[in-house]
Amino acid sequence: MRASKWWIILAASLLLLLALSRSAHGQASDPLQYKLYPGSYFEYGCFGPCACPVAVSGPLRGSFTFYRTSIDPLFTHFAMTNIDWTYTFGDSGTATARTVHLTGHGTYEIGGEVAVTQRMSLDLSSNGALGQKFESGVVPVGADFPAISIDVHARTGACLDSILHVLTAPLGFATIGPPAAARLIERAMPNPTHAALDVVLALHQNELVRVDVIDVSGRVVAMLADREMSAGEQRLRWNGRTAQGADAGSGLFWIRARVGGRLDQARVVRLK
Repeated sequence: MRASKWWIILAASLLLLLALSRSAHGQASDPLQYKLYPGSYFEYGCFGPCACPVAVSGPLRGSFTFYRTSIDPLFTHFAMTNIDWTYTFGDSGTATARTVHLTGHGTYEIGGEVAVTQRMSLDLSSNGALGQKFESGVVPVGADFPAISIDVHARTGACLDSILHVLTAPLGFATIGPPAAARLIERAMPNPTHAALDVVLALHQNELVRVDVIDVSGRVVAMLADREMSAGEQRLRWNGRTAQGADAGSGLFWIRARVGGRLDQARVVRLK
């Protein structure tokens, strides 16, 4: 009788452990529908120490399903499923415009031992092609959770990279904080311009700032700044000339500002 009792206790313990194991790897919260907010974008080109420009950039749109899977002493773990995103580059409505459809899944973690950090990993297929892995690594949080602001990288080569800047929150969010800090270029004026152009930056602390003028082919036409600047409003001027002193001519240009891991761009037009 006593042996039978121990077998019952052992069997109940095993069933309990099995249930706990399944719940640790399954869904632990109700799924939420997330959407990408304005400020999400795709970028492909040359980054890091290489002296070459970003080649392609376009807005990123779409949605996915998000739910918590587990919690450990340091991180809360989430699943990202039903990813359905698109990005378009080139002039919209023209023959040069191209739309790419991304589908797949991923994971997201938030937590940390000293400071709050985040990590995102994505497995995405592009227009139904073979999947590609995007990773953020462990980085500081960029928004007040449950909103998320993070860059994930494919790192296709020593300098070449594909970057998805993901700015997202559950459906129903009005804004994603910090809203003001997300914009580096406050304005570029006059736009269109016939001559010089003023670029006004909004910096929230003393930071190392790189500002370039890029043409439609992705070539760096001129560098406006590559130095530390003080917090507050900073004004730069592009005289409409290339780094070699020649007139840049008329057409479409991008003002690109980079501060640490953040990047902002403004499109400007020069007229003759």
